[in-house]
Amino acid sequence: MSRSQLEKISIADVPNSNGAFDYYNTFSVVQEGSDEASRQVLSIEPSATPIIEDGQSIIMTKNYDLTVSGLFKKETISGLQTLADNRTDVVFGGFGLGGQILQMDGKLNLGQVLSETASFRFNSPREAKGGYDVNDSTLTPVYNGSGKHSAELCYSTNGLAMYKWQEGSTSGLAAGWTKTNGSASWDSSNEEQDFTYSGAQTAKLHRDLFLPCDGRTIYFHVDMTAASITTGANIKIEAFSNYGGVNVGTADTETIPNGSTATLTASMVVPDTAKMIRVSINIGQDDTISFKNPTVQLDSTYNFVEFNT
Repeated sequence: MSRSQLEKISIADVPNSNGAFDYYNTFSVVQEGSDEASRQVLSIEPSATPIIEDGQSIIMTKNYDLTVSGLFKKETISGLQTLADNRTDVVFGGFGLGGQILQMDGKLNLGQVLSETASFRFNSPREAKGGYDVNDSTLTPVYNGSGKHSAELCYSTNGLAMYKWQEGSTSGLAAGWTKTNGSASWDSSNEEQDFTYSGAQTAKLHRDLFLPCDGRTIYFHVDMTAASITTGANIKIEAFSNYGGVNVGTADTETIPNGSTATLTASMVVPDTAKMIRVSINIGQDDTISFKNPTVQLDSTYNFVEFNT
């Protein structure tokens, strides 16, 4: 069905709490004079011959695979070998050649090692039906889906598209988001996230993306639909050199005005010392907001899309 080359990827073994990654490395396309240059290809193909029904081809499942090949040093191969042998769950991040952002969960399989520094290949295959694990109110009992893509990956101009914009398995909270303080409720009629707080501290909703940061600008867009602001609220993008502990670069915070129904944007130049970014929506005491369809993009023009492949 499709093959796409990625400019650069990262692999992160994310710890259970703030601090150093248990493993982190980046792999990038061939460039003159570069060390350990590699080629990264994401492929999506039918897993079997499509079923023909009423003249239409029906694909039941698909094979998704990220394959990386190149010249790697002995220590790089050793680190990858440990991940593969231990069947470690890792997070892949990446940038495509057309503004796409890769987010992908999975494990590694290794190819043949020919010498201490030689052509070497690893991949992360999986079979899935495609699309998202969605909610279904027509079932009895009602099915509450996780919202996550069935292949545990997204390759889209919206880096948040690993999860569908819907209520997740945590009641009231958008799929994939984490809440600190406050009260979140899901407005199913308008597909909006409502968020309010009466406490004295700050309340936050956030998402993390693990990426091969390299100095490019990343944009966080949020479509506000309502805002009653008493104390102060904002959207924010920030970067970390480890898992959520040490900030690097200059974070950007954009105020949510009282009564806002605009699309707000925060952006930052993410330095190559960063290993992850965090986007968040923050409110104060007696603040209430509603929003929908947030995106993380490499483009300053807001464009909400999902990864339904």
